[in-house]
Amino acid sequence: MITNTNNSEKISMETEYRESKLPARLLPVSEVARFLGVHSSTVRRWERGGLLKSYAIGFRRNLRFKQEDVLHFLDKCQEENAQE
Repeated sequence: MITNTNNSEKISMETEYRESKLPARLLPVSEVARFLGVHSSTVRRWERGGLLKSYAIGFRRNLRFKQEDVLHFLDKCQEENAQE
């Protein structure tokens, strides 16, 4: 049986590309608030102020947040507090 390693390498590369382009899980306001230990109104205020990047999903334009954006926001806040 002859196997073509080029095909398997190509499929592997295509899978890695697709996986890297898929967004991380999107979190609703309530989960972000619970994770950060604040009220959901605070999360919405930070979003309106441009501190947290959000995505409007669906017909009702519900707010969702990428995990990586929330973690980046948290890191940035911790750095600012450390400088003070």
